[in-house]
Amino acid sequence: MRNTVAVIGECMLEVSSLADEKNQSSLPSVLSFGGDTLNTAIYLARLGVDVDYVSALGDDDMSSWMLSRWREEGVGCNLVNRLQDAVPGLYMIQIDEHGERSFLYWRANSPATRLFDDPKEAEVLFEKLMAYQHIYLSGISLALYAEAARHRLFDFFKQYRAQGGNVIFDGNYRPKLWSSPEVARDAYEHMYRLADLVLPTDEDETLLFGAEQPQEVVARLQALGVSEVVLKMGAKGCLIAADSQLDAVSAEVVKVVDSTAAGDSFNAGFIAARFQGHDLIAASQAANRLASVVIQHRGAIIPADAMPD
Repeated sequence: MRNTVAVIGECMLEVSSLADEKNQSSLPSVLSFGGDTLNTAIYLARLGVDVDYVSALGDDDMSSWMLSRWREEGVGCNLVNRLQDAVPGLYMIQIDEHGERSFLYWRANSPATRLFDDPKEAEVLFEKLMAYQHIYLSGISLALYAEAARHRLFDFFKQYRAQGGNVIFDGNYRPKLWSSPEVARDAYEHMYRLADLVLPTDEDETLLFGAEQPQEVVARLQALGVSEVVLKMGAKGCLIAADSQLDAVSAEVVKVVDSTAAGDSFNAGFIAARFQGHDLIAASQAANRLASVVIQHRGAIIPADAMPD
């Protein structure tokens, strides 16, 4: 297997707006693109990780523009399908004066949602994914797919892990993307049983599984068979666990300008540091450092020269 990460997900066109404190109106900004997994892929590439993105786009000019930008960032795009007569999804981010976000989505039947619909085409893609040492996806990735396609993906992960593959799952939960909390909870439990490293947040776990102490969240995930757990807790830092090890790592306290991609960049920082041989604590510190820089900039992807050393 190649020591490369295949990142499965969707990147959409992005329209962002910022609340005007004087008149409370929304001011539109320039059109860009974004997606939780694509954000992580870009930060992984910037940190020296060999990463390929796995998704689908349309055959339109905007899709071509997105692909060219990803390649400029060093993200491999050979596993991005181009669907005829299709266009990418669209979402709007609204950011309040505290840097907190809200989302509006236009993604129904977008190309990425159909990635695993056709069994034969999915099998071809799965054969290609078998060549990768690591596969990364998020809860938003899972929400893209119809139930049959999602279970097709679960079946593949069983085979993939049996052949030595490593699955990394970010428990990024967006309630509006799921038909019900019950459906989402079932999908997450399936995914946790198939993951080697998970990077959930305490807020998402509370929404899905009810209020628990951080140690209880970790214990529940370990009981499902997860080898490494990194529970992100925002300004409180993170709780990391592997085998009998359980450690708390403090976050770097900074003024939040825009929380977009805080978790996505944290994930990239942690994974890259682990690939470089750092232990859990050092990897978490590196992840916190990158995330603390990202949230001091507007937008998901900070300028390349702003990346921490």
